[in-house]
Amino acid sequence: MSLIAILGALFLEQIFPLASYSKLREVLRNAIDYIERALSMDQAKPWQTFWFITLVGALIAGLLNYALDTTNQMLGLIFTIAVLYLTLGIRQFSHYYSKIREALTAKDDGQARTALAEWLREEAELTGYRGSVQVAQLTEVQVIRQALEMAILSSLRYVFAGLFWYLLFVPFKIGLAGIVFYRLADLLARRWHLRAEGKDDAYTRYARKMMGWIEFLPARFAAVVFAVVGNFEEALHSWRTQAASLRQLGESDAASVILTAGAGALGVTLREGIGQRTQDMMDEHELALYNEDAMSKTQETTQSAGQIGNGPAPDVRTLNSGVGMFWRAMIFVLFLLLMLTLSKILG
Repeated sequence: MSLIAILGALFLEQIFPLASYSKLREVLRNAIDYIERALSMDQAKPWQTFWFITLVGALIAGLLNYALDTTNQMLGLIFTIAVLYLTLGIRQFSHYYSKIREALTAKDDGQARTALAEWLREEAELTGYRGSVQVAQLTEVQVIRQALEMAILSSLRYVFAGLFWYLLFVPFKIGLAGIVFYRLADLLARRWHLRAEGKDDAYTRYARKMMGWIEFLPARFAAVVFAVVGNFEEALHSWRTQAASLRQLGESDAASVILTAGAGALGVTLREGIGQRTQDMMDEHELALYNEDAMSKTQETTQSAGQIGNGPAPDVRTLNSGVGMFWRAMIFVLFLLLMLTLSKILG
């Protein structure tokens, strides 16, 4: 039943993409603000607010999921498809990626930069992050690298992490509790970062810590899947040798794992090491966070610090390879689910 629900949600999203998804997010953000005000949670500790909202939302979704599945399976299936349709978001990032890929294929670098700028602007509106990327100054290779990085991260946040938490609770007939829990946690973390306006307060620190734990297993699940459907040896090698240095530079654990494994699976270098970049290309945030011990190591170690991947620089064909890798990963996950379903039926 869960396989049919996932396929149904994916089919619906391809046919009827949620063009008003930003409105849905706004409704949910306003609902969270209302709950915080109604319960005086602006005076509560971060952990109280975080766990109250996520667990209550997950509990409601789980109870509805269980009740409908045990009383009317058809109604339960429709409800599950609807919730997955609203909580999974392949088309929430793929259209930007497709615009960039099509523009670069047509040799229209200007249009590709415009699409990338729109993508970055939407991420800023969602999270409050104000990056220092000057899109107008990026070369074609840099645009491709930025697009691939954002696509890999988005595939985790919009697809694989949600699927992981959904499938984790499916055996208990409350799969929707898992995906609603993750989506609310992600939304709440983004909301707090947006409200902080770039400041690092108690709420943003707690949200970052909790999302690190919540995405710990999903990131590794997605990384293994990318390795299986891509270049297995390079994916594992990049993950094993480069993820730690990314964490030292301030990347989250989940981002470090998924980016290094994704770059290795594609067989390209998404980001050069600090020692390999010129001074004007260095990110001040990276240099400030990178500790003195790491900087005092050998030249070889310094050059690889912050590097993502070991292959050549990506080109337009890599963007096509990225699309193929994502859909192979989806098919692989669905195949695993099919095998588990068949073993349950036959066993």
